[in-house]
Amino acid sequence: MTKRAPRFRARTLLAAAIAVVLGAAVVAHREPSAHADASRRSRRHPHDGASTRHAKRDVASTSPWSSRDACLAALKTGGSQRRAGTARVGAWNLHWFPDGRPGDTPSPRGADLEWLACAIAWMRVDVLAVEEIKRPPRGKAGLDALVRKLDALTSGTWRSLLDDCPLASGQHVGLLYDSRRVKLVSNATIGELNPRGAPCKDELRPGLAGYFVFPGGLDLSVIAAHLKSGSDARALEERARSFTAFADAVRIASTTSHDRDVLVLGDMNTMGCETCEPSVTHAAELARTDAIFSGLAGPVTRVPPSIECSHHYKKTSALLDWAAKSDLGELPAAARVVVSGACGELGCDALSTGLASQTHLSDHCPIWVELDDADRD
Repeated sequence: MTKRAPRFRARTLLAAAIAVVLGAAVVAHREPSAHADASRRSRRHPHDGASTRHAKRDVASTSPWSSRDACLAALKTGGSQRRAGTARVGAWNLHWFPDGRPGDTPSPRGADLEWLACAIAWMRVDVLAVEEIKRPPRGKAGLDALVRKLDALTSGTWRSLLDDCPLASGQHVGLLYDSRRVKLVSNATIGELNPRGAPCKDELRPGLAGYFVFPGGLDLSVIAAHLKSGSDARALEERARSFTAFADAVRIASTTSHDRDVLVLGDMNTMGCETCEPSVTHAAELARTDAIFSGLAGPVTRVPPSIECSHHYKKTSALLDWAAKSDLGELPAAARVVVSGACGELGCDALSTGLASQTHLSDHCPIWVELDDADRD
């Protein structure tokens, strides 16, 4: 792990924008403990308005998402297709990495590190924002082991970086990157993305920014984000506060790096609100988020996804993981956030629960964005 990042003081959020989006104020209180949050997670994904699966399907037996062995075999062919002269930045919620559950004890159903390393190698990402990483020593030990396996599979030199929140049982955001392919120039904790007013308050997460330079000249800040989970009115409001703070996050990253190119990506938890009157579907929350972005002082826009789902619960799927950008000239006009994993292979209608990748890798699908490796500032 590289050195700890400095913290930044949260600024006043745009309450008027939130009021327009939500229609009413909701009183916030302390975030439940990480253990309680995890125990209720299965009830927090209504995914109203999402596509409903019509028939249970599984990925092909040769797919890298079907098994560890299939992934290793697929990796021998070179991994996913990638255009020459491009850079690839991704994000993945790794589901209480490395144990697959909260707490300080190992789980027999934790992450399959070799399969996980293979999947990351197969995606051919240069930088990967990661979410739901446990604090040291378990989280760091897991990342160190993952880095060693990535080095062996890619002949790269991978590094990891976590936010510096001292949360006993909370989740952290981080950045994985291949230092053979990219150079990390600076990093910063973005406290403004925590809606409670301080970077680590109440077991919610800050953002973690890294300023990277690529071989072809591309240079940009990548911010890993993991927003408040929950399908109640309070969670909806707190996500709106974080989305309003994206303008501050872009400003801080740009000021630190002296570069306006910023990409924010991760698990945004845009699952809507089932307890609101009327209820808010996940698609409606995405539309409201776009409205928040359009009203910000600085330019922030959501990058369109390849499909409208990155997570599956019960019989429905929703887009929880996505990316937003500032003025990013190196992002092609027709660029999309590629939703990979079982989501990308099966599509939103055919996804089901109980897939091997959901058990041994993560309940979320990874995403990535491909940019031109050039400096167009």
